[in-house]
Amino acid sequence: MAEEMERLRFMQGEWAVDAHLMSEEGEWVSTPLPNATTILPMIGGACHYEIMPVMADGIITHLLFSWSYDPHRQVYRMLSCDDASGLMGVLEGNFIDDSNTVVINDVNTDTAVLDTNRQPAFFRQLASTKTSEDSFTDIVSESYDGGATWQPVFRAIHTRQSLHPI
Repeated sequence: MAEEMERLRFMQGEWAVDAHLMSEEGEWVSTPLPNATTILPMIGGACHYEIMPVMADGIITHLLFSWSYDPHRQVYRMLSCDDASGLMGVLEGNFIDDSNTVVINDVNTDTAVLDTNRQPAFFRQLASTKTSEDSFTDIVSESYDGGATWQPVFRAIHTRQSLHPI
């Protein structure tokens, strides 16, 4: 396994998930899904993936995520796709210096959701932080100004359910 992918190994395993959506009042509101997920290595550890059910407005959607590292461009990439739209997004970025937080977004990948004028409707960002050996937190944010500012929209607190990473 590449050294860079080893930095993401903390994500692998079976997880209980405490998920929240940001309310219009700016407060986190619990949502029933996702409540668990499994993140598995593939292709000899060169990538890992998960399929996660989420619920918004009473509608369940399944999301596919796959992470890898591009050693030529020195960026982490995550592919995302859902069973509602089938659109594939690509987010890329890196770890914040001297931290356990990797931040990726779709500002430069040309995969942002488009509006009716075929212009980006908003950009997506994910910050994933290892908070302990047995937990990590994801914060998903959206930007409506080209990535100048970000508003959090979803938070998932992961707590390990198996004793060891996969």
